[in-house]
Order: sequence, then structure tokens, then C-alpha cells
Amino acid sequence: MRKLWIVLYLLGALCCEGALARQVAGSYLAARQAGYLGDFEASALYNARVISRDKTNIRAMEDLIVAYVAMGRMESAINVTNVFQKSGSGSYFAHSVALAQAVQAEDYEEALELLDKEEAGRSFLLSALIKGWALAGVGRIEAAIGQFEALAEDKNVAGFARYHKALFYLSQGDADFAETTLKSYLDDGGSATSRYLVALIHALMQQGKFDEAKDYFQASFGDTVPVALSALFDRIQRKQKPKHSLITDPRQGVAEVFLTIAQILSADDSDENTLVFARIAEFLRKDKTEATLLCAEVLVDLEQYDIAAQTFAKIPADSPEALASEIGRAKALAKDGRQAEAIDVLRALTSNQPDAVSAFQELGDELRYSERYKQAVAAYSTALELLAKQERKNWVLHYSRGMAFERLDQWDDAEADFRAALRLRPNQPYVLNYLGYSLVEKKLKLGEALEMIELAVSLQSDSGYIVDSLGWVLFKLDRHEEAVVHLERAAELMPVDPIINDHLGDAYWAVGRKREARFQWRRALSFDPEEKDQTRIKLKLQIGLDELLNQEGNMPNSSSAQND
Repeated sequence: MRKLWIVLYLLGALCCEGALARQVAGSYLAARQAGYLGDFEASALYNARVISRDKTNIRAMEDLIVAYVAMGRMESAINVTNVFQKSGSGSYFAHSVALAQAVQAEDYEEALELLDKEEAGRSFLLSALIKGWALAGVGRIEAAIGQFEALAEDKNVAGFARYHKALFYLSQGDADFAETTLKSYLDDGGSATSRYLVALIHALMQQGKFDEAKDYFQASFGDTVPVALSALFDRIQRKQKPKHSLITDPRQGVAEVFLTIAQILSADDSDENTLVFARIAEFLRKDKTEATLLCAEVLVDLEQYDIAAQTFAKIPADSPEALASEIGRAKALAKDGRQAEAIDVLRALTSNQPDAVSAFQELGDELRYSERYKQAVAAYSTALELLAKQERKNWVLHYSRGMAFERLDQWDDAEADFRAALRLRPNQPYVLNYLGYSLVEKKLKLGEALEMIELAVSLQSDSGYIVDSLGWVLFKLDRHEEAVVHLERAAELMPVDPIINDHLGDAYWAVGRKREARFQWRRALSFDPEEKDQTRIKLKLQIGLDELLNQEGNMPNSSSAQND
């Protein structure tokens, strides 16, 4: 990507007159491209260059604020925001950072002034909730409660308003009022998030209502206790009140507002906005990790894997989210092309948490992707041994281990795992396809293989790999005309896959369409197949499929003797 920015820089230089103009234009174009790609490091670099040469460029300044916030460099973002504010220009992001700065400094009068200056209609829910907490920050308690109550009149946001009103009561030590506020929303037919329910459970525990708290917990989360809430459930079981209130001061309340908005935005796939608000929540409340974890997950979605890995690494090892964060860090490293580091992270995690099934499963996956199949089998086997019972969701472990066994040429073990996966998840199309395709390649149970793959296609008709499998088994059964139909469809679905194009070439050859066969084989070669496949395709181009099959000890296909 950096080559692309260099090209853009040079283009800018050619299009503008004067050395300074060329520099600004080049940096501006590169900054715009970086912003489009979501590369925050490059965006910060090039926008900073633009501003250093053109201090009136408001767009570059706003983009620089976003880039700094996205990377978690809040102090740098605040410095740029202070300059931006002097320009008199409006900006949703700059306004949010300025608010965060005032709240972090506990300057709630400044926060209220900023809220009053905000453009009408911008970030209504964010502003209304923050105003309630800011009013509390200046000691206007009744006004703060009134702000939350007024907001609750709007049915569209009543749940958020009552949630924050209850948090405010909890921060004041009024657990009874918090309970009443939360229950009244539920009694009115409101639906609650897990965070809402946790607030209600906290309110009950603060009053010593542990049996009721346990009932709500189990009704909300079932028999499987979420890892992040295990400590809370333990305290319920031991009938111990929480050590701390969920919210202790207005600053933490505002942090919860930003996290609330970030979570709403994340459901709408608004990645950049989600990241900005989650980063501000992280800045205002560093003792909680939910915002950090959300930031890291959004960065993965934006393919900013290096920053994502750094963000995951900020979550402490003793945090309830440590398991999820380390698995997330490993995945980010792997997607960044740093497989060895990813495996090291997962090995350390399995050492620190030897009972974590998901850690061994992820380790197995990364080892398998790295073609370390024997070690992958060992990791999957450990995960399966740790399971207290076989459940439907465990099919994927058998499927994954089966693939590793198949790669090790331990077919009996592989087939046993694939069939175990199908017992847990009957008619799972990818398992049906993999098992059916493998049976075809090994010339075993072709009739059953055909039935499996036909079922897989009926369940997943838009998968090029599965449609290819159907064409290939028909080819192996000498049903060449039928095979061509399905292999052509597979090539339409996945036009640049080397294996599918190779298979289609073989099918064309078998029905006498030899020029088209050679064309497909050349296409397959252009898509960089594995070395062993390259060698075989080149031989087919040289001597034809019939002669290659003779050399391999196979009989030519019956209809392949036709001429061009």
C-alpha cells in the first residue's frame, strides 16, 4: 500500500506548481487514500504533514484527530482538537474529544458549555446522557435526575435513559432507587441488554437480595456462566456484596455513555465511529477493559491488525476478558502474517489457562494453517479431552482434527472424526463436502460420496468448492457431460481458483473439447497452484490427459479419445 501512496504523492507533485504546493498536494492525496483504506498510522503521518505546511486545512485536522483517537493516542488528539476549536469550525469528532478532555479534567462547567454550543440535532442521545452526568458533576443532583427522567419520556431511548439514571443512583449509594428504576422499565415491557441486567443484579446484591439476584442471573444468562461475569456469580453464590459500585463518579458515568453509544454503533457496522467512541470510553475509564476489547475487535474488522494486536495486549492477564483478548491478539497477528508470534501467544495462553478449550482449539487452528499438522492434532485432542460432554457445537473440533489427520495421510482417523462431526451436526455441508471429496480422491465409497456431496450442494448451492466437488465426483464416475455442467458453474462462482479451473479442463478433455481443456489448464497455471499441481498441469499441456493417466497407471476416460 505504501507504494500506492508514493505514486499518489508523485502524481500530486506533477499536477501542482511550486515546491510547497507539490508537497502539500502529495501529502493530501496520500492522506485521503490512507483514510479510505482505514490505515490510521499512515493517515496520521500524511495529515500531520499537510497541517505542518497548511495550518488552515480543517479537513486534514479533523482526519488527524480521528486517526490519533483510533490509535489510542488521546493526548495527541486533544492537542490537535485545541487548535481545531480555535478555528471556529464544527466537527462531530473534535467536539467529542473536547468533551472527553473536559470530563477527564473534571471540569463539568466546561463540559456543559460545550454541550450548549453543540449544533442542534447532532448526537442527541450522547449529548443528553452526558448532560445528566455533567449536571451531577457540578452538584446539581435534582437537575441530573430530571435530565434522565425527561429523556426517558422518549420511548425510543427510554431503556438507555433509565439505565443511566439507575447507574447514577448506584453511584450515590441508592441501590433501592436503582432497582426500582430498572424494574419499572422491565415491567413496562422494555427489553434489556446484558449490561442493563448486570446493573439490576448489582442493585439487588447491594441490598443483600442474593436469592433474587441469583434468579435474575440464571434467567438472563442460563446455566453457562459467561467468563466475564464469573467473578460476579461467585459473589452471588457466597452472598458477598460487590466490592465497588458499577459507577462511582460522573467521569465514569460519561465513560459508560461513550461505551453505550459505541456498542449501538457497532451493531450498525459503523466501524470508524464505533472506534472513536470506544477509544474515548477507554480514555475516561482505564480500569475497565470492555472498551479496549471493543476497540481491538473493530480494528480487526478494519484490517488494522498490528494496532489491533497492540490493543488486545493492553488487557491485563488477570482480567475476565484475558482469554478472549489473547485469542483475539493471536488472530490479529496471524492475519498480519506473523503466524509464529500468533502460535507463541497461544502456547503461552494454554500454559497459563490449561483448562481453556477455546485456547487449545485456536492453537490447533493456527498450527493447521501453518501446516504443522501433527502438532495441530495434539492441540485439538487436548481440547476434546477437556470437554465434559459432547455437545452439538463441538462438531467443529472433530472436523478440524479430521482435516489435520487427512493431511497427515491418517485416513482412518480422519474419517472417524468427520463422521463424529456429522453425528453431532447432521447434514453440515462443509463436513459432507470434505468427507465426500476425500472419498472421491481416494476412490472409496463413490456412491456414498456422491450422495453426501449432492446433499451438501442442496444446502450450500452458492459455494464454489462444494459445487466443484459434485462435478468432480461425477467426473470420477465417468459421467462427464454432467460433470461439465457443475464444474462450469463452480468456475463461475470461483473464477480464479486453480483447482476448479484444472478440474474443468479435465472435464472438457474427457468430452472431447480439447482446445477449451488446454485453455482452462493454462488459466489454472496463471492462478499460482501448489507446486505438485503445477507440475501435473504442465504435463497435461505437453502430453494430454490420456497419456498422463497412462503414466500414472490409470485408464484414460472413455470419451477422451475424440479428436479436436
